[in-house]
Amino acid sequence: MWRSLAIAALVYSYGHPKFDGYRPAGMDRALQAFYAEVNKVAESGRQTFGRFDDEAAVRYVKNYVGNGEAEVKPAN
Repeated sequence: MWRSLAIAALVYSYGHPKFDGYRPAGMDRALQAFYAEVNKVAESGRQTFGRFDDEAAVRYVKNYVGNGEAEVKPAN
């Protein structure tokens, strides 16, 4: 498993623009595409988890306010 992760990290890093002159010509476009695709997936994942965090925060505040209102209401 560690070897697979190391190979994937190596392939990903060779897609970085700073390696433009060092990549093999036959793999240039494929490595750049892999690098861009991984970056897109990472960004969409970050946005998705950010939305979950925002929704959880809103639910927490609503529950907190609701509990506070229930404690403040006078008993009849």
